[in-house]
Amino acid sequence: MEEPAIAPWDVSISNADFQKLKAGFKPEDMDDKWLVSVTDLDQNGKISIHITRSWTRKELYRLTVKPSDGASGAKVEAITWEQNKGGIRISEEQGKKEAVLLCRSILGCKVDSLPEYDSSIFWNHPGALLGAK
Repeated sequence: MEEPAIAPWDVSISNADFQKLKAGFKPEDMDDKWLVSVTDLDQNGKISIHITRSWTRKELYRLTVKPSDGASGAKVEAITWEQNKGGIRISEEQGKKEAVLLCRSILGCKVDSLPEYDSSIFWNHPGALLGAK
């Protein structure tokens, strides 16, 4: 990431969603635009989920996930995202929504603890509008 930002997040996810995140996604053909990969447990017992553009291998989002101790499921504790997408500034709120939408559409995650978001936010958010600063 060229201009990464990091923010805490406190999102509980089900065991089913956690398993989908850990499984990741490898593109099968040129129509698959995303790659989702996983970095194994670190010294703090957390894993990183990397959401990357498949053609350029540019990472745009990274989720830091802590498995639940003795229980099923996990908690997304933090997000790192690219703040500058071709001159369009991406806020924390926007980055979080985009990451959730990608996990839902690519991996089939539900993320029941968060509301549904309209996928048009990828191209129809305030930072992308003409005249936005």
